[in-house]
Amino acid sequence: MSPILKTAWWVFAGLCLLVVVGAMGWHVASHTVQARIDLVPGARVTMDVFRLAPDAPRLSMAFKDPAALRPPSPYWPTRPELGEWRSIDGEGSLYFVNPGETVKLRVVSQSDAQVYEALPVSARSEGVKHRDLVRFVDDADPRRFQWPPLRSPGTIPAGRSTLDVSVLEAGGALRGERVVLSVEAPLGLKRGTGSALDWLGLFVFWPVYVLVLGVAGAVLAYFTRKVSAKGHGA
Repeated sequence: MSPILKTAWWVFAGLCLLVVVGAMGWHVASHTVQARIDLVPGARVTMDVFRLAPDAPRLSMAFKDPAALRPPSPYWPTRPELGEWRSIDGEGSLYFVNPGETVKLRVVSQSDAQVYEALPVSARSEGVKHRDLVRFVDDADPRRFQWPPLRSPGTIPAGRSTLDVSVLEAGGALRGERVVLSVEAPLGLKRGTGSALDWLGLFVFWPVYVLVLGVAGAVLAYFTRKVSAKGHGA
């Protein structure tokens, strides 16, 4: 085999290894952990998470809303108790006209314990409304939220760990409702960590890379056979 072909095969093998490692890293870093929990003070759930690097909890809750399947308009407040994302900007805070019923959770990790509270509805999907959670700041005003939210970098250590989540408070209209609690992944299509891990976001397109490498491998194999056949013929 010629030196050029050998070099090409080494480069091809290196790219294949990079795509495999990157795709596996993307899968781990973009995996969201979910669990169901009843919004009753004292209710608890344990969630196992895995991180490639220290991270802060990113929590959200999903509430069922069958009426949202066919609302009169895209922004119709079918469940006003979940709040509305209509806010007045303040210095270092947001003031919501309707923040929704209060939901507070206590989240205990291996190295930290924090209280989180629910923002108004921040996203919608088919039959579901989502409320993000941010660290609770006791400012005596349930309509005011610090913005940008406080974060606790490193409270989820690298490797496998456990988050113990318990309900501290739930507003009357939501008390007893079962919701889906999510520990959001560090990486997503529109989300990053601001760390070296963000390069793994490039591997969201790993199937495209596999296709390109497959074509490149077929071309290399063709030229390798052709050169080998010429060598034997000589």
